[in-house]
Amino acid sequence: MSSHVKILKENDLPTLKALMPLYKDLGYPITMKKLRELLAKIIEHEDYTFLLLIKEDEIVGFSGLCKMMFYEKEDHYMRILAFVIKSEYQNQGLGRILLRESEELAKEKGCCAIILNSGNREERNIAHKFYVGNGYQIKTSGFLKLL
Repeated sequence: MSSHVKILKENDLPTLKALMPLYKDLGYPITMKKLRELLAKIIEHEDYTFLLLIKEDEIVGFSGLCKMMFYEKEDHYMRILAFVIKSEYQNQGLGRILLRESEELAKEKGCCAIILNSGNREERNIAHKFYVGNGYQIKTSGFLKLL
C-alpha cells in the first residue's frame, strides 16, 4: 500500500473533514468552520507548514510545523507543533515516514534543529519512546499559563 506526504495547499481545504478525527485524537476540539479558518491562515503564513500523510487516498496523519529563530544564536529551528497518526495506522512505519519528511522540510528551509513538545501524561509514553527511537533527546520541560 502506497503512502506519501504532501504540503497542505489552498485547494486541499475542501477535504478538511478528514482532519476532524485527527484533531480529536490530539485532544484539540474544533469545529469545521474554525478548522477551515485556522488552516487558511496557516497556509498563508510563510513560516508555517502543514504536512499531510496520505495512504491509499486517505489522510492518515499530519505534522504541523513552524520555522523559528533562536534567540541565543544566528540560526533557525523547526518546531513540530502538532503530530498525529490515526490510531489504526500506528505501528506501520507511517509515523517514521512523516517524521522524516518533517525533518527534510526543516533542512530545506535552512533549519539546524527540529524540536517538539509532548505531554507528560502516562498515555504519551508510547509517543515519547517513538521520538527517542527516532533520535530525539529529552531536553526540556514545557510550561503553560492560560491568559
